[in-house]
Amino acid sequence: MAFNVRNGLSVQSAIDTTFLDTAHFDAECVFPRGFDELNKLVISNVGGLRPFIIEDGQLKTQEFTVEAYVTNRQELLLRSLYTATVHPGYIDLRLPITLMWGHEDNPTQIKCYLSKYEPPDSVDYKSAEILDVKLTLRAI
Repeated sequence: MAFNVRNGLSVQSAIDTTFLDTAHFDAECVFPRGFDELNKLVISNVGGLRPFIIEDGQLKTQEFTVEAYVTNRQELLLRSLYTATVHPGYIDLRLPITLMWGHEDNPTQIKCYLSKYEPPDSVDYKSAEILDVKLTLRAI
């Protein structure tokens, strides 16, 4: 990683950095067409990475918590994706997100939808370069 220490972490250097996250198997999200810019968000942590969950002999719907660093533009795209997906009476599954992790030759891939979005708390969007957000993805 090559960061300019005097100027701190820039948005572009964070986006261009490959994080070798062995604890989370280099998880990444592939967003639907029209939200391609979100494919470059910097994932800092993922919770719930299990290929499937069985409780009492029943397959349970998985839920994954993705913590990421995003730009202002990516944050607006996430809000837009969430608004297009979650409605008061139904969930629109036409904008799936593929969550992948594991070995690069044969990763685990699960189609999900954005079921919850937590934007940054009390951030001045005019001056912030990098925003800390949390996504909750539910398996389809």
